[in-house]
Amino acid sequence: MPLATQLAGVRALHDLPGLFAALGYEPLWHELPDGALVARCGDFLWVGCTRAGGQERAARRAVRLSRGGRIAGVAALDHQGRTLELAIGFHGDPARRVSLDTPSLVDLARLERLRPDPDAPALATAARVAEALASEETGTRFFRAFRTTLSTMREALPNRIPPDDRHALALLQLTRVLVLYFVQSKGWLDGHDRFLREAVDDCLAGGRAIHRDLLRPLFFGALNQPATRRSRSVARLGRIPFLNGGLFEPHALERRWKPEIPSATWLSAFDDLFERYHFVVRTEDGPGIAPDMLGQVFEGVMEPDLRLASGSFYTPAALVDTLLREGMTALLATRLRVGGSTAERLLDDPSPAARSILESMTVLDPAVGSGAFLLGALRLLAAPWAADVAVLSARKRAIVSRSLFGVDVNANAVRLAELRLWLEVIAADPAEHPEQVEPLPNLDALLRQGDSLADPAMGGVPFLTGTGGRLGALRHQLATSTGLAKRAATRTLRLAERDLFRAALASALDRVERRIGELITAARDPSLFESRRGLDRTGQRRLAEFRRERAWLRRQLRGTTRDEQLPWFHYQSHFGDVFSSSGGFDLVVGNPPWVRGERLRPEQRAALAQRYRWWRGDRAAAGYAHSPDVAVAFLERATELVAPGGVIAMLVPAKVTTAGYATVARAALASTTTLHLVADLSRDHAGAFDATVYPLALVCGAASSPVAHRVRGGFHDAPSVPQARLGAGPWVIVPDPLREALDQLRGDHPRIEDSHACHLGVKTGCNRAFLDPTDDVEPMLLRWAVRGRDLKAFAVHPRRRLLWTHAASGDPLPALPPRAAAWIERHRTALLARRDYVSGPAWTVFRAGPAVAEHRVVWPDLARQLLATPLTGAAARDLVPLNTCYLMTVSNGGAARRLAAWLNSTWLRAAARHTADAAASGFARFNARVVGALPLPPAALRDPDLAGVADAALANPTSPHPWQEDLDDLVARHLALGPAHRRALAGDLGQRTGARR
Repeated sequence: MPLATQLAGVRALHDLPGLFAALGYEPLWHELPDGALVARCGDFLWVGCTRAGGQERAARRAVRLSRGGRIAGVAALDHQGRTLELAIGFHGDPARRVSLDTPSLVDLARLERLRPDPDAPALATAARVAEALASEETGTRFFRAFRTTLSTMREALPNRIPPDDRHALALLQLTRVLVLYFVQSKGWLDGHDRFLREAVDDCLAGGRAIHRDLLRPLFFGALNQPATRRSRSVARLGRIPFLNGGLFEPHALERRWKPEIPSATWLSAFDDLFERYHFVVRTEDGPGIAPDMLGQVFEGVMEPDLRLASGSFYTPAALVDTLLREGMTALLATRLRVGGSTAERLLDDPSPAARSILESMTVLDPAVGSGAFLLGALRLLAAPWAADVAVLSARKRAIVSRSLFGVDVNANAVRLAELRLWLEVIAADPAEHPEQVEPLPNLDALLRQGDSLADPAMGGVPFLTGTGGRLGALRHQLATSTGLAKRAATRTLRLAERDLFRAALASALDRVERRIGELITAARDPSLFESRRGLDRTGQRRLAEFRRERAWLRRQLRGTTRDEQLPWFHYQSHFGDVFSSSGGFDLVVGNPPWVRGERLRPEQRAALAQRYRWWRGDRAAAGYAHSPDVAVAFLERATELVAPGGVIAMLVPAKVTTAGYATVARAALASTTTLHLVADLSRDHAGAFDATVYPLALVCGAASSPVAHRVRGGFHDAPSVPQARLGAGPWVIVPDPLREALDQLRGDHPRIEDSHACHLGVKTGCNRAFLDPTDDVEPMLLRWAVRGRDLKAFAVHPRRRLLWTHAASGDPLPALPPRAAAWIERHRTALLARRDYVSGPAWTVFRAGPAVAEHRVVWPDLARQLLATPLTGAAARDLVPLNTCYLMTVSNGGAARRLAAWLNSTWLRAAARHTADAAASGFARFNARVVGALPLPPAALRDPDLAGVADAALANPTSPHPWQEDLDDLVARHLALGPAHRRALAGDLGQRTGARR
């Protein structure tokens, strides 16, 4: 049973012996006054206890045990928080908390390192446990040191090399040496684990240069050459394995720049980085830096600005494993026509039919990053063969050579993905001596640098059925070739890819020529009256489009004639065998970049809108204030790249289920795919990311869903809904009682947006000019600025003054009094440079009209729950909502009070929270789309009792709210909500916001 599954099964102290038994300890159960002995290894014990209320933390109890002479670890179970806190009083080390339901891969790796040596004394076991629990700090220190060393090495390279190339070259050198330290831990470098340190010392003692006289011969003369082809000087390095694999051959940047890194820089890298840490290739080999930790390298070596621009963030490995299992289970269920639970069992214990599917499966990550998903896929696909070490090693080599494909725009990411897969192959290799090591497979034909979204053919060049078999054979030949044979295989494969693209171009050109000919023939055919028929406007437009396409195809044919390889990445050509044999990839997985459209350059937005219908969205619909996230384009691209009957499993922004920009994507997914899983992980997993993100796990099959198919809303015992209920609108997947309550709440009532427009508050575009001006500005122009944080239910507490340069109508004043004019003049340059400014006085602000209407209802954009207050009457005239608020204008004060009361009801808050986009710290965004879609029966705005509750609340807006129960009763009657509906809505709102009623 996987360790993550074992953790999820821990519900009580009685489950801890089974968990520790899975880690190799002897299970025990001996009750203590405040816990129990749950496991042992010799004289080393594990004490289990519960951590709730006032009970002590694991670390404190572990220290107390150690002071009493007991060598023991403590496992404290927190039932409510679903965590297990592990500690040992050895040297006063801190405790480590592990999530039972969503453990990270670092947590799982740490638990694996707790495995004891049955023959070791208790003190050695305690030391092993202590080091394992401290491994997070070890990993953090290592990657901090790695980043520092990378920066130092980059700066040591000559300035004549461009900065990006210097970064790539430095990273290349360090990753090579990093791999060698893992290889050294296997005993493959001349048979001992001090080879690199001693080789560096010998090199310096002989007055030689580390880069020129040690590393270059080691990389290119030994590791990249069979022993029989090595020179005498290289042979003197000792017994070095022939690794091949592409990492130890000269890179194009090295051929171009011929870098020479100073020995002093290399010595610092060895002394301050590599020699300070212990390296292990498997977690069971003991504490140390393991390949499992390398996923963090990708984040560690990217500059923060580049990470933000590319939307690239490290994916928590526990999510990687879980999402892959979901995707593979869905694929087996589809292909074998079995249920989900049966398919999950077959993934771990495959039948002959399931084994055949796993052996032939192709997996693509179109934004591969550091290779986390491909590494996870490799482990899952190889797991059924784990019982036989030799078979497992051969199986992993076969998988990386045939089954795993990845693409990324970042060349460094591709290199790191290759590195992680190679290390997995190295770890599985049972060879004990350097001479027994098989060469690593070449991965550069399966992991490619390229832009998955940039389609040079704009979808107009199809793959050719039956033409890709030779391409697959050539790729496999390249994966297993070495030396001169590899160079020949590389050239042959590149030419074959080019020829396949040219054949597809020629086929597309022939198709376009036929369509042009058909249109011209139809135009020349005589009509009923013997005159030529000609072309109508539609025909003329189609003819012009076909001629433009023909011209493009001819240019591409001429261009590819001159080159031996394609000048861009093209899926149907570079991976043509996959499309020819299967129509696409069996499983498309990944965590594609999350980049808001507004962050892209205009030409990038235009290109995406031209190519991707989901990203373009429904331009005719109202409310599309923002461009979609780039992840939406990746989702659409995945549907083009997946094989018929294949599966897509991706992490995308959670707002894909609610945002207006994803309406077209939701409609297409609901109508053309089988949605297996739509799991909003914002609350459960966002903290595991090293970024403020709100992830959604989406698993869907490339076929329309069966009639009665239900969509799960979570990984484990999650609620589900019929897919037939999902469409273009926001997707809400909740338990049936809550779904019934939400359906009843929405009912057949009109929506708020049918009668009231929701507006964003005033945007100044230059707060330093308008907020809190100097004291000498004329008082007649000062108002109170209302921000989202100033609003409560039925209350507003403004704190900042606003220079209001507009009339009561919302129009800018034609002139300002002298002191205000002087203040504005100080900011004129910034005011005229505002993006929204077009013409008029420099003191113009935006969206001013609705914000100063006589009667308004205002609510914060960002809050834990929907909160509204009326702004009406003389007291509210000087209040101006800014753009952290939304507002509606109404005809009179009574309507404003009733509408504010309506929005403050528990039932409307619950409905709004379900369609709002998640934000940090449990907050959500209650924008115009969310509030406008809420129900509003016409009778509600005529209900005098609602106005009465509002008046009482305005007079006493305290917390807890004495008026809330009366308000909820009134609103429930308007919406015909029964007791069961009310319980479901109130309970869900309390769970989401921490509120209590």
